Amino acid sequence: MSNDKYISDYIPAPIASNENQRLEAVRRTGAMYLDQDELYDVYCYLAKEITGCPVSWTGLIDSENQYCLASDGFPEDTSKKIPRKQTFCQYALDKTEPLIIQNMKTDLTFKNHPLVKEGIVKFYAAFPIVTSDGYTLGTLCVSSNKEVELTKNQIKSLKSLSRKMAYQLEIQENFRNNSAENLIQIIDKISQHVENLNITHLKTILKFFSDQTIDDIEKTYLSKIKVIKQSNKEFEITNFGNKLKSELSLEKGILKRVKNLSNNENDLDNLFNEIGNI
Repeated sequence: MSNDKYISDYIPAPIASNENQRLEAVRRTGAMYLDQDELYDVYCYLAKEITGCPVSWTGLIDSENQYCLASDGFPEDTSKKIPRKQTFCQYALDKTEPLIIQNMKTDLTFKNHPLVKEGIVKFYAAFPIVTSDGYTLGTLCVSSNKEVELTKNQIKSLKSLSRKMAYQLEIQENFRNNSAENLIQIIDKISQHVENLNITHLKTILKFFSDQTIDDIEKTYLSKIKVIKQSNKEFEITNFGNKLKSELSLEKGILKRVKNLSNNENDLDNLFNEIGNI
């Protein structure tokens, strides 16, 4: 959490000794640059339910900013990207155990933060999101304008939530890596049969093979490369198209994801953004 006011008396946290490795771990998640609030909303909702606090948020922190992946209780106009030096959560980056501040007003580290001075935040608890190799990516947090005393069970539950979120981020990272490898194989296979392949052409072929609606321009391209042919004013897949589709169906990871996308060009763009630059 932060405030967009200039903070003159709030001192930034010391940089952790493993900061370079931690930043690389944050970068590998790729989660900061994707709009996936729905994946993380549940963590904030559960954190509020468990603790009774009115506000919860979760995010990752790189060298400059905190990227809010989801929040519950923030004003609607709150920015999703906050300068790191203004955050509470920067002080949890060198920890693997929760940072719990009962009364921010009397805490030497936080008492000069504008949100504390104005009485907006009095209680704050940050549960580090720690990777399997020990790097803290960010935090799952709760706060209140009143003092809150968390029970051992509440702390245990929040620690479990933050561990589950770390696991989810790592699973998503592994999936993106595997998807990138699969996509490279798909590009290689299509390139063996189709000359001058570019991103737009690749999207068109994937859309067609995953049974999505294609427009007239896309139909013209697919006809040109002999994937489809016109018959009685309708288009049907050719023998070559069936052969190519059969080869690509071996790469179930990518095609299964494409099948789950809506008939929206932005969805396909997001797929390519997630699995890497081509």
